Amino acid sequence: MKKIYRRKKGFTLAEMVLVLAIVVMLGGIIAGVCASISNSFLSTYNIDDSTDYAMLYAKGFENSFLTNSQMDVEGASGKSLKWTIVNPGGEVGSVPTLTMITLDEHGNDGAGTAVFDPANLYSVSSTQKSKWSISMFYKYDPANCYVDYRIFVKDNLGNSKYVTRYDGGFWIPRLEDCSKYDNVEGLRTVEVVGTSLTKTNLTDPSGKYKFTDEEWALIGDGAMDPDYKDTIVFYYG
Repeated sequence: MKKIYRRKKGFTLAEMVLVLAIVVMLGGIIAGVCASISNSFLSTYNIDDSTDYAMLYAKGFENSFLTNSQMDVEGASGKSLKWTIVNPGGEVGSVPTLTMITLDEHGNDGAGTAVFDPANLYSVSSTQKSKWSISMFYKYDPANCYVDYRIFVKDNLGNSKYVTRYDGGFWIPRLEDCSKYDNVEGLRTVEVVGTSLTKTNLTDPSGKYKFTDEEWALIGDGAMDPDYKDTIVFYYG
């Protein structure tokens, strides 16, 4: 009987190297896609989160301002209230609450009351900088009794570099009528004071905002307007 021998075939070294190269290449592509998806998700999440925070500050300001502008303050001549962001960079302080970025309402006595305080939403260690920097600027049109505000939110802790801009505004109802009711014509007035919204003020390393050139570039010249200032005051005469 004649025996038939079959030759055993296997992968050659060249074929093995080629297969390994393909596997490594596919692995790199998949890893890159996964990283891109992860970064995209993180950026989207942070942008949505920062916009939510901007809206909280905006609504806190609007509610506080409109409530006070409609109050009956007959005989309260000389009274004023001002709204401004405290600790806009979320810098670490000796007291834990100093890390928080609050929107404060200040009366004539100089004492501040938090209109919006993120400490009510989450806690931050006194040794940790706040995740967000919040910058808020105001502009007032006396002819139309209209208040505009512009908020910038930047991430202090994330690796992604972006700045969220949020614009809003509202009309002050019955401002002239309230003044007449107070028996003093033009008693209730509004003024914006403080630091103007300019590149020089935002990027001043010795100032309170300390935007880097890279961060400012994300905002752009279009957002700059010196008529916006970082404190708004409501006077009762």
